[in-house]
Amino acid sequence: MNISKNLLALPVLMLFISCAKNAPDLINLAQSNLDKNQEDDAIKNLNTLLDNYPNDSLASYAQYKLASIYKNWKNDPENLIEALEKTINNYPNSLHSKQAKKEKEAFQGWIINNAETLRKRKMTIESINNLDYLVKNFPKHELASKAQYIVGDIYMNDLRDFEKALTEYRMVLARYTGSKEEALAQFMIGYIYANVLKDFVSARKEYQLFLDNFPKHELYPSVKFEIDYLGKDINEIPALKHITS
Repeated sequence: MNISKNLLALPVLMLFISCAKNAPDLINLAQSNLDKNQEDDAIKNLNTLLDNYPNDSLASYAQYKLASIYKNWKNDPENLIEALEKTINNYPNSLHSKQAKKEKEAFQGWIINNAETLRKRKMTIESINNLDYLVKNFPKHELASKAQYIVGDIYMNDLRDFEKALTEYRMVLARYTGSKEEALAQFMIGYIYANVLKDFVSARKEYQLFLDNFPKHELYPSVKFEIDYLGKDINEIPALKHITS
């Protein structure tokens, strides 16, 4: 009978012990979680600290640590920017707030760099998701056109989904007129039609748009050459005939 009572009391005791963790304990637990690649558990422990001890001297560190996890472990721009803003707004006089402000100012640049890193690691979908987040949430930022262009490049060269690549490049033309990526996207559209899809009618049309709209661009001679010899065998191109001879 006594054994049964002790067994029933055990969960209550464990709950009490769990709830009794102080701020330093939770910080240590979170770090232990990260050492074991248990990011979600680390996030839970840091949020518990912030919920239970919002005015503790370790609270600003916990909030900034959350930002670090979303940035370096989770590759999660949405939760990263939220954690940075909470650090700035909730702990304005802390050293962590000053660092969070710097990271917030560099946030869009981080997305571009992180997306490229993810791409090199063959984390293609994660890379696209990061770039899409920038485009959708900061459409007027100076790096938005670059993000949109890189999405097209990923579909073109990494995923080899040429129809999707065309769609993404056309988004550059539609949304970012005047950007340096506009001419590059127009060129890539023509290139896909000419050299991948072998649709020479569409290629000529797209290349001509390039020639009309970007007469001073450095790619102009290359496009002119392409349009002059669309669909021709290498032996039919005087400038290249020597390659096969």
